[in-house]
Amino acid sequence: MASMSRKDLELIALQEIRSFPGGELVIAVEVECDEDNPNTMNWHLNVTAADGADIDRIDYAARTTTERLKRRYALQRH
Repeated sequence: MASMSRKDLELIALQEIRSFPGGELVIAVEVECDEDNPNTMNWHLNVTAADGADIDRIDYAARTTTERLKRRYALQRH
């Protein structure tokens, strides 16, 4: 499993989420870590979308992308 910086992971996640139908309205993606349990796999994506976006589709894209990325990458520790 490759190790990835938070910023690089955010860029990859943004590209992947935008590739889903309806994902083109996603503006930004942020990787958020659980600070109480610092683990390279203990993170999730926060997604910001434009007005009019289909929230259900974007939620599905974010969950699917998170699962895929967690199988491929570990988050680098600071």
